[in-house]
Amino acid sequence: KSFWGMRLIRYPPALPTPPEDGGTGCGEHTDYGCLTIVNQDPNHPESLQAMKRDGEWVNVPPIDGHFPVNIGDMLSRWTNGRFRATPHRVMPTEGLERVSVPFFFEPNYDTRVEPLGCCVEPGCEP
Repeated sequence: KSFWGMRLIRYPPALPTPPEDGGTGCGEHTDYGCLTIVNQDPNHPESLQAMKRDGEWVNVPPIDGHFPVNIGDMLSRWTNGRFRATPHRVMPTEGLERVSVPFFFEPNYDTRVEPLGCCVEPGCEP
């Protein structure tokens, strides 16, 4: 039986004078599990940001009828890095609070997490 969870997260509005680092609603991180599906608020098109491979942050704008899916650390491990966990962060919106509803999907608690054979090149260590 898989493990899953859904959270309701409230992000407060941005401060009128942001801190030196610009301030974030939730700092840069990757999700530890397998997959995260995010329900975005269309009133905050620049809140969710993902990091591209070159290190540039890009907005993940809400698209009606679509849900962003973050690859987590566990799926990255299973694929031996073929699929990388998605670094992402949440930027606050001045004067507006934001609500996010992420759905976290994980395998069974007793699932063995190691690179799948199809993701390991012959003669290479995982």
